[in-house]
Amino acid sequence: MKGVILSLAPDARIVDISHEIPAQDVLVGGLVLARAFPYFPPGTVHLLVVDPGVGTSRPLLLARTENYFFLGPDNGALGMAFEREPPREVIRITASHIFRPEPSPTFHGRDILSPVAARVAQGVPLSQFGEPASPAVPSPFPLPEPQADGRLLLRVVLADRFGNLLLNLTERKYRGISSAKGGFTLEIAGRKVERLSRTYGDVSPGEVLALFDSSGYLEVAVRDGSAAIELGCGRSAVALLSL
Repeated sequence: MKGVILSLAPDARIVDISHEIPAQDVLVGGLVLARAFPYFPPGTVHLLVVDPGVGTSRPLLLARTENYFFLGPDNGALGMAFEREPPREVIRITASHIFRPEPSPTFHGRDILSPVAARVAQGVPLSQFGEPASPAVPSPFPLPEPQADGRLLLRVVLADRFGNLLLNLTERKYRGISSAKGGFTLEIAGRKVERLSRTYGDVSPGEVLALFDSSGYLEVAVRDGSAAIELGCGRSAVALLSL
C-alpha cells in the first residue's frame, strides 16, 4: 500500500497509526482511528483497512469532514471517527479508472483505496471518485445500557497492552448524566471502585482505580499492574455504574 501511494504521490508523508489491530476486529480498528485522528494536521487523509468483507459487495467509502479525509470499507469502522467529526460529504468509490489494473479481490486496500488516497492527497475533488452515498453500517461501538434500577451497564471494549480496561462511556457523556446526582460507584468482576481518580498516582501501588483516559474514555486500571490480570477481565466483560 505504501508503495502504491508513493508511486502516485511521491511527496506524501505516510504515518503508521497502528498495525496491531486484531484480525478482522472492526470495533478496535475504528476505535484506534477515532482516538488518533484529531491530532493530525488539517487536510490529512486517513486510510483504514480493517476489512473482513473484502471482495464482497460491501461499498468502499471516501468521506470529507470539516478537517480531514477518510477512506475505508462501509463496515462501521469509520463510524466512531464520524461521531467525533461528522462527514460533510461521502462518496461511494466506483471510479475504476483510478484503481490499479485488475484489482485483487482480497487486497482492496492496495489496489483500490491506496490509489484513491494518493489522488485525494494530490487535491483531486471527491466527485471524481464516485457518487454521493451514506454509510449503511452503523458504528459497532456499543452504547451504555440503562438498567431498571437506575444503573448503567457498561462493557469493556478494549484491554490494552498495559492491561487497562477501556469501557464504552465517554467523559462527555458521563458529565451530562452525572451532574444532577454526583455519585460514582463502578462494579466490575466483583470489585467496587467508589471514586473517580484523576491519574494513576492518585492511588497506592496495586490498587484498582477508575479514571478517564487521555482520549476521554472511562478506564479501569491497576496502579503499577494490570487490571485485565488482576480482575480476570477482557473484551466484552461488563460493569455496572451507579451515579
